[in-house]
Amino acid sequence: MIMLATLLLSCSNSLQYKQVNEDFSNVESTADKSHIDSILNQLPKYSEICKNIRLNNVKFNADILFDVRTIDLYQNSKETAVAMGMLVADLGYARYFERVQICTDILDATKMAAEKLAVESDVFSEYVPRIEENLNDEQVIFATIDSLLDADVIVPSENEKYGVSAMFICGFWLEVTYLGLDGEVAENDANINSMKNHFAVLHQINELLAQLSDEDVIENMKSDFRKLEENGASSPSLKTDVESIRGKFVKIL
Repeated sequence: MIMLATLLLSCSNSLQYKQVNEDFSNVESTADKSHIDSILNQLPKYSEICKNIRLNNVKFNADILFDVRTIDLYQNSKETAVAMGMLVADLGYARYFERVQICTDILDATKMAAEKLAVESDVFSEYVPRIEENLNDEQVIFATIDSLLDADVIVPSENEKYGVSAMFICGFWLEVTYLGLDGEVAENDANINSMKNHFAVLHQINELLAQLSDEDVIENMKSDFRKLEENGASSPSLKTDVESIRGKFVKIL
């Protein structure tokens, strides 16, 4: 079974954890934990979802990436989790195009987002030092990022952690879609099948979102993602719709 490489929050009494706990305190689950775990475990690895970028044969465009300088502007944990998902998608994108400096910049911002979310330091302790020690060795850096994108970590069963995981994968899927739709995309069988597979993941994400509820961010995301699925992968407004949803979470300096 393919398991989602998701977030493992620290159980410490850190200020970050208290903030996450507070921000996700209004999140309720409508299903038992084993059902939510089952949905999470069926989601593909990040690296599998990233393949949609490669199949679309897009050209590298640094201007469309999440602005790593804005990560300090994120105070709400739900929005931070979405932003972190976007950053990891950008990391896969930059790694594919072998942009070393951009990879390291994104990883630094991702680590900052992780700290805001009280993500267990062990998640990054294996990867960040390895990159910092090999800044002049591109192959080590790329291999390290590949390992991060292929990592398997089981999600603990507290509600705020399900909420963080849901927001993270939403941000990741949204950013992969946004990157894949940049520029002119050829109408060939490979790209059509790629988008169909990508929307199959969207269906799984919507199943996950259906098990959670709150009064703000998750409910809005549920509505937006449900509309995307209803309109379908071939919707003429897909690119505009994705940009609109993304715009709700991207902050400007």
